[in-house]
Amino acid sequence: MTILELSATQIGDKISRGELTSAEVTEFFIERIEKYNLDVNAVIDTRFDKALTEAKLADEKRAAGSIDGPLHGVPMTIKDAFEVVGLTCDVGYPAFAGKVSKTDAVVVQRLKAAGAIIIGKTNTPLLCADLQSYNDLHGTTNNPHNPAHTPGGSSGGSAAALAAGFTPLEFGSDIGGSIRTPAHFCGLFGHKPTYGIIPARGHVPPVHGALTESALNVVGPLARSVDDIELAVNMTLGLAGQEAAALKLNLPESRATKPKDLRVGLWPGDPYCPVDDEISAGIARAAKTLEEQGATIVDARPDFTLAEHHEVYLMNLAPIIATGFPTAEIEKLAKTVENAAPDDKSANIIQARGALLAHREWLVWHEMKARLGAKWAELFENIDILLAPATPTPAMPHMQDKPFGEREITVNGIQRPYSNNVVWAGLASLCELPATAVPLGKHSSGLPIGMQIIGPVYGDRTTMAAARMLEQAGFAFVRAEAYG
Repeated sequence: MTILELSATQIGDKISRGELTSAEVTEFFIERIEKYNLDVNAVIDTRFDKALTEAKLADEKRAAGSIDGPLHGVPMTIKDAFEVVGLTCDVGYPAFAGKVSKTDAVVVQRLKAAGAIIIGKTNTPLLCADLQSYNDLHGTTNNPHNPAHTPGGSSGGSAAALAAGFTPLEFGSDIGGSIRTPAHFCGLFGHKPTYGIIPARGHVPPVHGALTESALNVVGPLARSVDDIELAVNMTLGLAGQEAAALKLNLPESRATKPKDLRVGLWPGDPYCPVDDEISAGIARAAKTLEEQGATIVDARPDFTLAEHHEVYLMNLAPIIATGFPTAEIEKLAKTVENAAPDDKSANIIQARGALLAHREWLVWHEMKARLGAKWAELFENIDILLAPATPTPAMPHMQDKPFGEREITVNGIQRPYSNNVVWAGLASLCELPATAVPLGKHSSGLPIGMQIIGPVYGDRTTMAAARMLEQAGFAFVRAEAYG
């Protein structure tokens, strides 16, 4: 197998055994970035010279019988939203341009402790607030499967770098599908963890050096294999700071290690947010595969509608996104709400109302979130996982000529609001559930498609185990043919 065909887990193992050197692996990925990044525009800042120095030191340590961890000497890129000492962290925001980090995000610290070598940063949308990855500072990132289409966002640069073979492993973040959507668009695996089990400190937004972590936002890996997803989770898992001094995270083992022990629920589509027929069919195919291997398909859904859930999600999400909005933008949203009919439940109006919530009003919606969480818990008494779409369509064509609220996507030939892209993502985001993105193969358009496996709170090992079962059954990374 060539280096390109190896997983990060395999590369780390071969370096530790002396079958590969960190220097030759690091040079390999640097050469691929230098050769192909102009076309993809995934990597936006680099530290190649320092990375090569660190790779040679890693090789010297291994020769002396010392191994840092499972990622010893493994090079990787990481989403620009994470602070990395010596690299810029601007998330496409002109006010942050040239801002060089003086500290490492907690996740970066833990990846380095496991032996990883950071070789560069990958592109995001402006302040991580879109499902396309473009901004005025670094331009547009293209999907390696079709450059006319987006790789998704906000971890779009991460996904594109993986799909183009610039890195064997990536780390992203997710508040509205920002790991799962790029994984789905680029034919990758990704894991959105249960909120809080992997520290997000050192993630921007909110701001550089912030001591608080955004509500709903989580950080997690993207990869070309489930092995790498599990390894990255295991290497970054656990509380940090004062909590770590008193509390220990004991993440439960998977509810099932074999398909025959797995109870599977399905939610492949919904009239409130229609899904491309081929994606729904792919989810049904995945369920059938598990069933043929012994899993039980359970006819069970949560005790709420998708519309009800989405409204509560937006009313909890919007105040987070609106934090730091300039006064002019807040005034514009206030005018939008003033002119809207009281019974207008369109996504744009709901988000505008959410952005203007007083804290006492937000607390009411927070309680509604808790009640939906209780209904999720009831559902997971009867099933172990729920298979659902990540987004309604394959990767969209680039669309930057209209504001977010005026864009549309095409679902089965019908125009739908662009905001539909976050409806299915919200299923796991709102109530802090884990979700693992799994490739489903290729759409008739030639683009990859995928789905998410949602599990109960702290059921991360269950969703990853189910992803592994599907990977072993052929639901694997979809290669971008132009990049080998």
